[in-house]
Amino acid sequence: MFWSLALILFPILCAAAAAKINERRTESLFTIAVAALTFLGSVLNLYLVRSGGAHTWGIASWGILGSILRLDSLSALFSLFSSFVWLAAGIYMHSYMRYEEQIAPFYTYYLITLGATQGIFLAGNFIVLLLFFELMSVTSTVWVRYHENPEAEQAGDLYHHLSVAAGVFMGTAVILLYLAGVRPQVGLAAISPTRTLPFIWAVLFLIAAFGIKAGMFPLHIWLPKAHPVAPTPASALLSGILIKTGAYGLIRTGQLVNWGQTDLIPWAGTLLVVVGSITMLLGVCLALLQGNAKRLLAYHSISQMGYIILGIGSALFLKDNGAFSIAGAVLHSLNHALFKSSLFFGVGIIILGTGEADLYKLGGLWKAFPLTGIMMLIAALGITGAPGLNGYISKTLLHHGILEAAATGSPLMVWAERIFTLVGVGTTASFVKLMGLAFLGKQKTPVQFNRGENKALAVAMLMLSVAMLLIGTMPGWALSLLVEPAAESCGTVGLGVLDHLDFFTWPAIRGMLLTLAAGFVLFAVGMKTHLFHLQLPYWLSIDWAARTLYRKVRGLLQPRAGQ
Repeated sequence: MFWSLALILFPILCAAAAAKINERRTESLFTIAVAALTFLGSVLNLYLVRSGGAHTWGIASWGILGSILRLDSLSALFSLFSSFVWLAAGIYMHSYMRYEEQIAPFYTYYLITLGATQGIFLAGNFIVLLLFFELMSVTSTVWVRYHENPEAEQAGDLYHHLSVAAGVFMGTAVILLYLAGVRPQVGLAAISPTRTLPFIWAVLFLIAAFGIKAGMFPLHIWLPKAHPVAPTPASALLSGILIKTGAYGLIRTGQLVNWGQTDLIPWAGTLLVVVGSITMLLGVCLALLQGNAKRLLAYHSISQMGYIILGIGSALFLKDNGAFSIAGAVLHSLNHALFKSSLFFGVGIIILGTGEADLYKLGGLWKAFPLTGIMMLIAALGITGAPGLNGYISKTLLHHGILEAAATGSPLMVWAERIFTLVGVGTTASFVKLMGLAFLGKQKTPVQFNRGENKALAVAMLMLSVAMLLIGTMPGWALSLLVEPAAESCGTVGLGVLDHLDFFTWPAIRGMLLTLAAGFVLFAVGMKTHLFHLQLPYWLSIDWAARTLYRKVRGLLQPRAGQ
C-alpha cells in the first residue's frame, strides 16, 4: 500500500514546497512534475491491483478504523483517470494562469486538492473518506472564491456551506452505521445489520452527502453558481473530477447496500432512478436556456451526473442483472471527466482570446482557433454519444441497463427510459448551439493579440481527445482493462454479458443517429422560435433557490445577537 499512501501524501507535501517558489514558470513546471509523478503512481497502482487483487492497509487493533486505505479495481480506476485529468489541467495552467493574478495560492491548493481527492478514492473506511472529503471541500472553495468579486464570494459561500452540510450528513451516517452494527468500511457489503432503521437512515444520509457533491437534484444548486466564476482550470477539475467523488461515493453506498441483495432497502434503486432522471432532465433543459458558455457546461455537468446516478439506481433495482447499468455508470464517470474537462479547456481558450463568454456575441472563431475547434468538436461528439467516441460506449451500456429495468414492467422504469432518450436529444441540441454559435457564422468579437492557441493549451486538450478516441474506437480494450474489473470489485455479477455486446450493430448506430438528428431539429426550432431565450419566473430560477438556501443556512450558522 506504499504507492497508495504516496499518491495521497506526495502532492500535499509538495504543495508546501510550491508555496515557497516565487517564480511563476518554475512553480508551474514543478506542479506539472508532481501531477505527472502522481499519474505514474496511479498507473502502477492499477497494475498492482490487476496482478494481486484488492489490498487493504490498517491496524487490526483499531477496530472500525482497522482498514485505513483500500486499493481495488474501482478505487484504482478512479485514482487513475482523476490523476490523468489533473495532469492535463496542470499542463493547461502553464499558459492559462499567466493571465491571472495571485497564482501562487492557486498552485498550492491545486496540489493539496489532488492529494485529498486521491485520499477519497483510496480510503478504506468512511471516516477516512470523510476527512479527505472535507479537506478537498475546503481547498477547492478557494478556487471558487479566487477572483474575490461579489459573485465569486457568494458562490464560494454557497459551495462551502453545502460542503459542510455534506460532511455533517456523512458523519451522521457513520454514527448510524455503527449503531446498526455495521462497520463503516469502504468496499464491504452490510450483509446483516443488527438494527434495520439506523442502517436505512445511514444510507439516506450517505446518498444526501454524496449527492451534494455529485450535483444531484435537489442538491445541485451550488454547481451552476461555482463553475462560471472559477478560473477555467478549476472549472474543469470541479466538473471533471470533484463531482466524481460524489459518483464514487454513491457507487460505494450501493456496494454497502449490496448490489445483489437489496432486500435490506428494496426501494433504494427506485429512489436513485427517479432522482437521476429528474437530474438529467432538469440539467439539460436549463442548459438549453443558457447564453453563457461556462454556465451551459455547468448545467450539463448536472445532466451528465444524472446519467451516472440513473445507472447506479438501475443496477440496484435489477440486483443480480445490473451488469450493464453499473458498468455504464463507471465508464460514464471516466468519460465525463474527459469530455467535460476538454470542453471547459476550449471555452477557456475562447475567453482568453476574446474576453467574451456570451455565445450570442461570438461566432466565426474557426479561423482564430482551429485546433481548439477540432478538439472541442471531438468532446462535443463524445458527450452527445456519437458513434466512434467514448460517450457512445457508456451511453449504450446505460441504455441497455435501463431497458432491462423497463422490461420488468415497472412504469417508473419505462418513463426513465423515455427521459433517457429525450435528454439525449436535448444534449445534442445544446452542443450544436455551443459549437455553432461560437465557431460558425460571422465573427462578432475580435480576438486579442497574442491570446490565441499555444502548445501547452493544445497538448492538454490533445491528451483528453486521444483518450476519448481510444475508448470510442476500442471499447473491448477499455471494458476488459478498466471497466469490468472495477464493476466486479463492486460485487456485481453477470459481467460476462459485456463480452458479447456488439456496440457497432446497425440498429444501435441507427438509434443514436436518430437521436442526434432530432437534436439538430430541436436546435433549429429553438433558434427559430427564440425558445432558448425563454426567461423562467424568478421563483423557478436557480438563483432564487440558491439565494434562499444560502440565507437560511447562513442564518442557522451565525450566532444570534446576545448569545
